[in-house]
Amino acid sequence: MSKEMMVEYDKVATAHFEEKKRYDSLKKKASKEDKEQVEEIKEQIKQHKGMFEKYDDMAYKEMNELDISQLYNEQVSLEKTRALRSTRYYHYRNWHTASIEEKERWGIDLVKMALQRSNNPVVSCSFGIDSIVTLYITRKALVELGREPSDIQVIWNDTLNEFPEVRMYANQLVKDWNLNLIVSKPKKPLKKVIEDHGGMDASYFVARKGDRKKGQPLSEKCCGVLKHEPMKRAIKENTWDLVINGLRSDESTQRLRAGLRDGEYFYSSAEWKAFTCRPIMWMTEENIWEYVEQENIPYNDLYNKNMIKQYPDNHEEIVKLNKDKLNTIGLTEDFVNKQTLHVTKKQSLLLKKLGYDLYTPRTGCMQCSIPIKYGYLQWMRNTYPKIYKGMIHGLGYGKVLLELIPDDVKEEIEFVMGIDLNEENAHEHLKDILEAKPCVFDKFD
Repeated sequence: MSKEMMVEYDKVATAHFEEKKRYDSLKKKASKEDKEQVEEIKEQIKQHKGMFEKYDDMAYKEMNELDISQLYNEQVSLEKTRALRSTRYYHYRNWHTASIEEKERWGIDLVKMALQRSNNPVVSCSFGIDSIVTLYITRKALVELGREPSDIQVIWNDTLNEFPEVRMYANQLVKDWNLNLIVSKPKKPLKKVIEDHGGMDASYFVARKGDRKKGQPLSEKCCGVLKHEPMKRAIKENTWDLVINGLRSDESTQRLRAGLRDGEYFYSSAEWKAFTCRPIMWMTEENIWEYVEQENIPYNDLYNKNMIKQYPDNHEEIVKLNKDKLNTIGLTEDFVNKQTLHVTKKQSLLLKKLGYDLYTPRTGCMQCSIPIKYGYLQWMRNTYPKIYKGMIHGLGYGKVLLELIPDDVKEEIEFVMGIDLNEENAHEHLKDILEAKPCVFDKFD
């Protein structure tokens, strides 16, 4: 495919999406008088869509013989910060059918290209599994370039709120892989962020990220102070011109959209003021763990502390139908009798497929509020009881969470304890409530 054709294709695609956006906006607020205009735009969209789909198929077929990493190299610069749409979308069209070996090759070639353009690169690493696979692929790329695998800086942003397993693993991996590790830290800890905000409030637990209706929510301020500001400061102080990170598109709709918007390699003019490389963007969670097993990549023990939140009603039937598989991965008598609480990563992957409701931990801030709707507090209570108590009492989580508990749980507490809970007095009964019903904060919608 010629460069001219790719540019033409990009123009058609851009025009189509702009018209579609305009049409959707008008359709929502259209009055009777606007309907004629809406229909006209609808007709234009149909024409654009036809052209767009034609170019889309043409681009895809003709790009099969092209080197995608080389296209990124040619199309991305300080001035033209994103590659053309046909380049950004190429691997997206293949990710469901591509093998792990193909996705690994995509990543290695992309990193090699990015490293050859960079004077001062860095790998962003949280010591979570996505970061480690990204680092592993980067090390492979360095070897293919004839360089030492440790010939790159690694940045870890220590939020001062990390899991002990992450710290132990980080210390060990620095030795085993001879990592050139740089550690950034926030200027103030979580407790100070909460205090400076005026104390804990409901926005910390319920506000959607990016929602500004009532000002910036506490959870977002927390992320800004503990994670984003230290990273921006580290990039500026160390003058890194390339940041290699482990973003994956299947983690959320938001990340998929970001991946398609920016691509696997782009210049971050607004956020980091550096080129950004995403070598594992099209790997799925299943791909990641298959690759870890295939390559025998070490990972931190936090991933072996997955929790079964609740056994399904058809547990006995599942066990009967999958007895051999369950035995093979070490789920035997205790599991059959519903006595197993924590399971390893390999066990959790099978149980998820069989329909079990699990909480699977991630690296990051240990006292984060964002995952509570997924069963985080239930997991913390069972896995780190001392830290859990510190969150509930020391950081003030309990007082606010009592205002958010479901009505049926509130009614049960009032009946059992013979009290009338309201916003003014609930926190006075917190200790007694937790003794009577330890699981009171386990479930939130």
